[in-house]
Amino acid sequence: MQPRPLHNIFLLAFLMLASLTFGQNLVQNGGFEEYSFCPVKMSNLNKDAAYWSAPTLGTTDYFNECSRTKLGVPMNFKGKQEPYEGTAYAGLYLFAPRDYREYIQVPLTQTLKKGSRYRLTLFLSLSEKSDGAVMDMGAVFAEQPVSIHTKRELGQGELLSGSVQTSHIKQFPVTGYYQDKQNWMELNIDIVSKGFENYLILGNFKSNAGTSYLDSQNPSKKEGGYAYYYVDDISLIYLGPQYKTDEVYVLDHVNFNFDRFDLQPKAEESLRDVYEHLKKNPNLKVAINGHTDDLGSDEYNDILSRERASSVAQYLINLGLDKNRITSKGFGDSKPLDTTLTEDARRKNRRVEFVMTKFEDENP
Repeated sequence: MQPRPLHNIFLLAFLMLASLTFGQNLVQNGGFEEYSFCPVKMSNLNKDAAYWSAPTLGTTDYFNECSRTKLGVPMNFKGKQEPYEGTAYAGLYLFAPRDYREYIQVPLTQTLKKGSRYRLTLFLSLSEKSDGAVMDMGAVFAEQPVSIHTKRELGQGELLSGSVQTSHIKQFPVTGYYQDKQNWMELNIDIVSKGFENYLILGNFKSNAGTSYLDSQNPSKKEGGYAYYYVDDISLIYLGPQYKTDEVYVLDHVNFNFDRFDLQPKAEESLRDVYEHLKKNPNLKVAINGHTDDLGSDEYNDILSRERASSVAQYLINLGLDKNRITSKGFGDSKPLDTTLTEDARRKNRRVEFVMTKFEDENP
């Protein structure tokens, strides 16, 4: 039987929305292109750049080619640098005397999903007039915007003692000092969300004593000097859950209504995560297992559990998964998660599980 045209329209709309979710940048104005005012004065990020602000008294700068002052692009008061992309970027001190620091803060387009993986990427360039370079760049996520009355570094203790819930500081992996003054350096870090994150803060969260600093003018000098960086094209991309092979997972939001095998609306997002993981790992196959509660005859529950597994398998196939990479099976009520005879237990047992395994090598 051919699917109804209306069904096709809804499925296409969902696929387009899901595709956007996976590729969408969750950082608002990540390239600093949107602005309220063309910059004319230093320490202007809060007023001029759309969405961005400084979470401390450190005075972060905003640069745009529209400016006819020393905040222009590519020429400005810290040297010359073309944007990584577009016509603008921000600038901040990652190292300065007396532990002076500058940070940038931005709201995300949506609250991060608990237990999901995200990739944070930014591009960094050392300004020509910097005395030295660092290898310390970090990120913090917060539930609400942070506002702390200090010009010094934001340490982990100070962040955790505040009224706003924040994550632990995430340090970008490094292979050396960020000392390229000509080209943009790409920094990446993957994080797993706790489910409260609405804001992103970037900067160096270490004191001068804790920062790895290389003074290009005087290598023996540790406390003096400045390291000023341009930052551009900041993005945070949803990667989905990280599934392990040969491990049983219960699909989120795929607890069926009594005596039903049709998928609930929230189940589709969970299935999209499974599909995306399989798409990225073509060496994997998946087994779908359906289950029921204890109500009904064994024969009926066997049929119902097969239908539940089949509906999930068919949905993955409709998303684009090769049918040769998926199997489905029903177990009736023979493998309950909860053996107490309550409605909550029965709802928990009306479920679908999956196991991902690698294809066996036919020519070992």
